[in-house]
Amino acid sequence: MNDRYLIGNAQTIGYREIQSNVFSTAYNDAGDLLAVLADGAIDHPNGRISAIIAVRCCVNMFIQKFSSVDSAQANQFLLETALAANKSIQDSVYIGKSPRLSLTMALFRGKELHYFNVGVNKIFLNNRHNERTLGAGANSTSSYGRCNLSPKDIVGILSTGAHDRTHPMERIKIIESNLNINDKAQAIIVSVNKKGLTKQLSATALLVEVAK
Repeated sequence: MNDRYLIGNAQTIGYREIQSNVFSTAYNDAGDLLAVLADGAIDHPNGRISAIIAVRCCVNMFIQKFSSVDSAQANQFLLETALAANKSIQDSVYIGKSPRLSLTMALFRGKELHYFNVGVNKIFLNNRHNERTLGAGANSTSSYGRCNLSPKDIVGILSTGAHDRTHPMERIKIIESNLNINDKAQAIIVSVNKKGLTKQLSATALLVEVAK
């Protein structure tokens, strides 16, 4: 059992008939953690299938290969993993056009965070003082990087349906509350649902707290 990181998550399907957000967290044998969120384009018949394929590919590559990767090459590993996920999608599904996919990975190794983001998901770091957005996180622009972590830091991955429907001050109030990490994720989605928007997108909140 790994007690270095605490994980919380929550989802709502919104007005859609199919949940387009797929996420997972996984540890490898070295105790590193990967958190990944994929949002498949709802206007493509294989959008959700593509998200499932992408998440499975990312988790499998992480478990099988990352423990042997030097920290200096971690960002390159994430980029190669994203490219492998895209190839798996192209090899598996194709109906008229390639499915659009937003993909976010947060990779935790000790006190380091390595991240990759492409599409409309958002990834942020809250250090109990402010919320710092990591990477570009805009449309098809891909970005990746690394940062150092301290105990009690919380890294959040939000789908656009969660990020765009909550104000930063709402999220900061929730993140800095005394709730446990899973209740914090639930509270973000409760805040989304309370707005009662008729065109609410599927929304996912995936949070990781550095316990020590």
